[in-house]
Amino acid sequence: MLEAGQVLHDNDPRYRGRKVAVLRVEGSFAICTCGPRQVRVRLDRIFSDGELRRSGYSTLSPNDSPRPATNLALL
Repeated sequence: MLEAGQVLHDNDPRYRGRKVAVLRVEGSFAICTCGPRQVRVRLDRIFSDGELRRSGYSTLSPNDSPRPATNLALL
């Protein structure tokens, strides 16, 4: 479930590294801030499954892995 204060990562390759912060959820939209601007993001464009996409927003950063690390050298 999306919450206020959560950070979303933009999946669009033209805006690599762009992040937006969720202010509140209204109906089927999330009201977010990106710098001084407020933007509305449709909830069906926000993904949390960790799959790579070229559009929409992710709750996981591109560097995060949705699965635990299995590299035994880290232990």
